[in-house]
Parts: sequence; structure tokens; C-alpha cells
Amino acid sequence: MAVRVEAVTLKFRRRALRGLGILASGGMIKRVSKDQFAVKSEKTDKWYTVRWREGKWTCSCPDYAKRKRPCKHIYAVNFLLNLPEILISNSEAFARTCPQCGSTKIHSKGYRYNKSGVVKLWYCKKCRKKFKDPVLNESAGSKVGLMIIALDLYFKGLSLRQIKDHLWQVYGEDYSPSTVHRWITKLIQKFNEVLSHEKIEVGDKWLADETVVKVNGKAKYLWNIMDYETRYHIVSMLSDGRNAEEALKAIKEAIAKAGKPPKKLVTDGLKSYPKALEHLKNLSIEHINNVGIAKKENNNRIERLHGTIKEWIRRKRHLKGIESAIELLEAFRLYYNYVRPNQALPEQKRPRKKLVSIFLK
Repeated sequence: MAVRVEAVTLKFRRRALRGLGILASGGMIKRVSKDQFAVKSEKTDKWYTVRWREGKWTCSCPDYAKRKRPCKHIYAVNFLLNLPEILISNSEAFARTCPQCGSTKIHSKGYRYNKSGVVKLWYCKKCRKKFKDPVLNESAGSKVGLMIIALDLYFKGLSLRQIKDHLWQVYGEDYSPSTVHRWITKLIQKFNEVLSHEKIEVGDKWLADETVVKVNGKAKYLWNIMDYETRYHIVSMLSDGRNAEEALKAIKEAIAKAGKPPKKLVTDGLKSYPKALEHLKNLSIEHINNVGIAKKENNNRIERLHGTIKEWIRRKRHLKGIESAIELLEAFRLYYNYVRPNQALPEQKRPRKKLVSIFLK
């Protein structure tokens, strides 16, 4: 669905200006679905429905009913959809909660002006605390939107220089690759912190496999365990070797994250797996090993996962340092699970989160 905003000139149309005012006020637009928004009246508590229908935006307000032309509510939605900076700094289409008490009873409380940019402030009616958008720190200012865009492009495989060029070509903002790298490093820490405690639901049949990756030029083994039904990537673990002790550690970590053991574990012919499962006899896990393409059971799904991870690592040149590699691989695991679309699954089986909603939660 292509949505265009009319060219912004020095002379705004009156309704376009009012639409921009609605957006700038904050708290007056809610996203109901892909094609529908609710926009609050400026004078009453009524909410109007702005919907994409038959190739154009319609609104339930009296002005649109009379004129059949874009009203201020439609302009507000158009600005929200088309201007990334406004989308991030006025993200009322997403749920926002107070970081102190968790209440959703909050409202806009103006701005704080810093040397590096503008920080939007919020006020909680329940605990009466004032807070800023909880993404990194104050110095990020109005650059938060660009930072989240940079992170998404990084997960999609672009290099730091390619991201720098994209920000310049599309948004007219020129930052060095080292600045972009600092943004991504900070956002990855926040990303892992927010999503690491997400409750997961997986089936009873898991796939396990290991592959070789390079960390600072040295070969390491990357253990991955995923759920067969949901394709949920449960564990990603680095090790120096691939003996039974390390296989056991990966399986135990997967059980801890899932909150339950699998009924079946499908692996290749590596002897470390049956030795590891000897220590978990009490869990009665059925081990299906020596799988292959021509056999009844195969590990094709996790092999595809390995291909996705290794291609992503290849675009990064290589992983630098074991600690940063672990953090980076964990972030990619979470991105794979919660943000990246999986074409093999129906939408309802793998609900996707938006990076904006993760950071402005």
C-alpha cells in the first residue's frame, strides 16, 4: 500500500497544518490495524476512524463526510506514516508505559532542549513522575529514530559504511561509521535487556546442530537449538570444542530458556549428543540422530538457520572478541525470533514486534 503526503511547501493547507498540530500534540493517534487508525477530536473526547479503503484514506468525521476530501485527521495519519523522524518522536500509535510504576496513564509533558537535540518528556498521572523516552540516554536527543533505523539495517546485513550512506542519501544526516557503530552497540545492549525475559512457547520436538564460525580469526563452534514447529531459535552458544560437556551445556541452556525439556531431540551423527543425553536420562528425551536428506528425519530447518547466521556474520567481515560475539549473536537470535519475518510460518504463529515498540515500550 503506497501512501504519499502532499508536497510540503512554505504555504501549508489549513487542514494539513491542523493535522501536523494533532501529531505534534501527542497521544491523539492510535493504530488499530494495518489499514486503520483512531484519531482523537481536538474539542471532544470522541475518536474518529481513519481507514484506507478503495485506494484512498477515509475518515468518519463530519468534515470528511461533507467534503469527501482529506481532513485534518487524514493529514495527521499521513504525516505519521511518511516522516520517520515524526514517527519516532510521536510514537503514540504504540503502547508506552511509565518506567517507574508501569502505568499507561501518562501524557506528554513538553520537551527538554539540550545541546545535542530535543528530548521529549512524559508525565505519569499515577506515580506523578516525569520521565523521558527510555531509549539510551539524553544525549541521543532527536537522533533516536535514526539510531533505530541504523540497527534494523545492521540486522538486515548492511555494513556500517552502507548504513552511513543510507542515512545520508535518504535522511540527509551525515554520521561517521564509528558513530553508527556506537549507536548499534548501545542499542544492542538495550535490545537484549528488553527481550531476554520474554516468555516463549515451543513444541516438544527440537532440532540441534553445531557449525564453525570465526571469532577474531579463530575457529569456534556455534551450537544452535531450535523448535521444529515454531522455528523459534531457542539457544545460540559459542564454545572452543564440541565434546559431550559442551553439548550438555547447550541442551541445558535450551531447557532453561524454554522452561521445559523436549520429548524429541533431532541431531546429526555427532557422538557428543548421546553422551550428553546420558546425563539427562530422568527427562526421558527421545534422541533421533544420524538424520539426513534421504532419511525420514532431517535437520534441514536448522541447517537453513545456520546458513542465515553465517551469511550475516560474513557480511560483518568477522566477529571481534568472544564477549562482543556472544552479545551480538544473542541479539541476532532475538531479532530472528521477534522481528525478522519468517516466510515459512503463518503470521499468527509468529507475531512480529516492531523495533520502535521495543525501544519505546
